[in-house]
Amino acid sequence: MIWEKKNVAIRSTDNYRLQSVKKVLNEIFQDLGLSKENPLGGIVKPGNKVFIKPNWVASRWRESCLHKDYLYSVITHPSVIEAVTDEVAVALQGKGEIVIADNPSIDADFSELMDFTGIKKLENKYDISCKIYDLRPLVCNDLVNYGKKNKMVSRVGDPEGNVQINLGNESLFYNVDSNLFRGVFDEREDTIAAHTKDVQLYTYSSSLYNSDVYISVPKLKTHQKVGTTLNLKGLVGAITDKNQLVHWRVGYPEVGGDEYPTKSSYVTGQKAKVTHRGAWPGNDTIWRMVVDLYKGLLKRERKYFTVIDGIIAGEGQGPFCPTSKFANTLIACDDLLAGDIVATRLMGFDPQKISYLKYLIDDLQIRYSDIKVIKEGRTVTAFFEDKTRYLDFELPDAWEVIKMS
Repeated sequence: MIWEKKNVAIRSTDNYRLQSVKKVLNEIFQDLGLSKENPLGGIVKPGNKVFIKPNWVASRWRESCLHKDYLYSVITHPSVIEAVTDEVAVALQGKGEIVIADNPSIDADFSELMDFTGIKKLENKYDISCKIYDLRPLVCNDLVNYGKKNKMVSRVGDPEGNVQINLGNESLFYNVDSNLFRGVFDEREDTIAAHTKDVQLYTYSSSLYNSDVYISVPKLKTHQKVGTTLNLKGLVGAITDKNQLVHWRVGYPEVGGDEYPTKSSYVTGQKAKVTHRGAWPGNDTIWRMVVDLYKGLLKRERKYFTVIDGIIAGEGQGPFCPTSKFANTLIACDDLLAGDIVATRLMGFDPQKISYLKYLIDDLQIRYSDIKVIKEGRTVTAFFEDKTRYLDFELPDAWEVIKMS
């Protein structure tokens, strides 16, 4: 992959009314130099298959969350999804198809999510096929059974099937001892088998992977295990075999693990009702998975675009239990990585201290001067060099290290 200069636009709006979102989105398109009549026409062509991926990680607040306010601090608001989809439909000019889908957390109730968001109406709004999918082949009907594969319930998943990618020696797990790897389920042998030496497997949703255009519409949000969750971390929702996703190494550093920072916290965690395994900056595993997912996605040539929903954002104990942050912000560009770098900095964090971003910035030799940031229609000089914390998001516990100082 060769890095090219990117433009990223930021605009403000203080509500989710569809017309307000569409107005601001059109201003963002103009900031990016896109056509006024058909802004996505340079990305979406008639006849294309367009995959739109929101963040639909949950359908309700988990009982373990200490507070519960606006669920839209956790998931993408339907008005943002609809405003983006409207422009995709314009660009397709009556030819092609749209899929809006995600692979939510295994305990999410998809019917409840559809009722809450009202997003299913889009299936009948356009003059082209628009389908909404739950991509999960397995769901958990009771969090008491979380991690127990034999207690999961089978679902159709992606009706278009799956695409398996073997990253081999390109994987960041290639030279990592897999014996302590832990995925979603207690059956760690499945995770280990998927990540041993030349075998580095990820199974993507076919409707996503075989699309001509991938549009990501994530939430602007913090994350306990990686710092921030935006476009790249959101690619977890692209994978249908969740047990291939290595989240941590069992144990603590003295025994080769990064599940907990110390032996005492590991012992305490074994008895805790609500665990926070892997939820600290010393987790040296999950960020590798994020980079791998991005590398796997790039194996197939397609166009990209992202609109990051930060009107109501999530700060603190994300991704499941954040506090609502009224950031009143939309961010957009045609590059997932550039969007994540700018969004992370806007949140008040140093992208170089987010492990998956640091790796990609270094690997691709990205210079901040190659990212043009346009805020409210004006180019922001020294956006990255300025020590301002901008939106100054609260962090998950133990993550103060990533704040701009």
